[in-house]
Amino acid sequence: MPTVLIYWSPGRTAEQKQKVVEGITQTLVSEGAANVDDVLIIFQEIQPGNAARGGTINQPPSFAATPSERSAAAPSNGADPATRSTNVADKPV
Repeated sequence: MPTVLIYWSPGRTAEQKQKVVEGITQTLVSEGAANVDDVLIIFQEIQPGNAARGGTINQPPSFAATPSERSAAAPSNGADPATRSTNVADKPV
């Protein structure tokens, strides 16, 4: 059974999660020959202060903030912390 673990910051609505579930399930069925009833998707919210990157404890971005507020709070390297990742699973949708 395909199992997908999604680690991300709190703040998504039930509707957002449902769209993610539908998209991932559809892709696994159509591209991975999975049975729709066998697809298991688990959401795990990472609470502020419970993750670190680059040796520093991170505070997850606020999804209530506007894009300009997030840009102002972004690291000096220009990466937006709301979208910076090499792991597809933890990018906001």
